[in-house]
Amino acid sequence: MKALGTFTDSLYIAWTIARKDIGEALKNKNTRINIVILLGMIAFFYWMSTPRPFDKRINVVVYDEGKTSLAIENAKLEDGTEFIFYEASSFEDMKRKMAYKELGLVVPVDFDQILEAGGEPGLEGYVLWVHRSRAVDLEKKYSEKFTQLLGRPLRIYIGDNIVVPYPDVETNSVPFHMLFITLWLSISTVPHLMFEERKSKTIEALWVSPASPSQVILGKALAGLFYVTLAGILFFILNGVYVVNWGLAILAFGTIALLGIGFALLLGGIIQSAQQLSLWALIIAVLLIVPVLFVNEPFLASWLKAILVWLPTAAMAKLVQFSFSSSATAAQLGLNLGIAFAGILLVFGLVVWQIRKLDR
Repeated sequence: MKALGTFTDSLYIAWTIARKDIGEALKNKNTRINIVILLGMIAFFYWMSTPRPFDKRINVVVYDEGKTSLAIENAKLEDGTEFIFYEASSFEDMKRKMAYKELGLVVPVDFDQILEAGGEPGLEGYVLWVHRSRAVDLEKKYSEKFTQLLGRPLRIYIGDNIVVPYPDVETNSVPFHMLFITLWLSISTVPHLMFEERKSKTIEALWVSPASPSQVILGKALAGLFYVTLAGILFFILNGVYVVNWGLAILAFGTIALLGIGFALLLGGIIQSAQQLSLWALIIAVLLIVPVLFVNEPFLASWLKAILVWLPTAAMAKLVQFSFSSSATAAQLGLNLGIAFAGILLVFGLVVWQIRKLDR
């Protein structure tokens, strides 16, 4: 019971510090500007990832079961709609190649026979998980477009043909967007919590208060997590349609948030001026985020790729991608979770060391 009481007291002290910091952060002009900018970027990234009404290009992966006479040459309709076709060697190959493509098509073996008999041919259509709620509308749209393309009635049947992405196939840039938004909000906002404490000399009051260094760290982390979580909620509201495994998606977001907050607290305890804070926040954000862009680059040197996959941010982006996919093996999940948590523990270990050093 005594241990429980001590734990409860520690949480209360940490929450008291966090509550003060949450209010203080909103009084800081730079913090308010960063929050507004980041919220705008979340909306912008959502707009970039969502099909827009003026998009006229339709990318189609075609698996022709019987090597029929159906021509799959790229074509453009009078209304500007452009068809770009990609061939697949098998049904599984079609699903993998869909990736960023809008539509997958399976041409049946008896396609030519139906044409010769004067019937109305039909093709099995497949759309990605993110478009599942639009399947009925897309079925109608693609049937009309292919009818115009072939010059004769043709029906695309989609129904429940929904392709859930494979864990090792990228289908969108949303995992990178989440990584960028969460890390940048943490690093551009949370350091001010430590910096302002030192600037106003209130950090000295914390050292003579009942609060321990660990409680100070937890309080600052909770304050930062409050704002990062608000941004994360907005992100998931806009991009929740991509999520297949919500538990894993929330876990992945949590690891990114903790890593960002850890680096932010570390930065806030070192930097001596607001100008240096902005510069180093940018440098650290670039070092954490940019390498993730190249992890899946096919032309990247294999030795460099082997190094980049061990970065915590690369592992976290993978975890987000896994949450948007059909499944991931226990080995894949275990390895990336291990890398992510190792990075978090290392960063917070440095923060504890830094706080203890300041406490002397």
